Amino acid sequence: MTFDFYDHVTVAVPQLARGRVWCITCGISHLVNSAEALHIGWPKCCGYTMTIDSPQERAAFKKAKQSQ
Repeated sequence: MTFDFYDHVTVAVPQLARGRVWCITCGISHLVNSAEALHIGWPKCCGYTMTIDSPQERAAFKKAKQSQ
């Protein structure tokens, strides 16, 4: 199976390139093939789509947003 377009996209986005997703409900993380996930469907946990943003990235974003 080839995912040329998806492979290209995952290399360009650092969060996709690291190949890890997190559940924002329970906090579990999984390694994923981002190109494959973009092609066939993103992983879900606790009934929700998992995020490419690490807990640290989400905390930094929240902190930056609050200080605006």
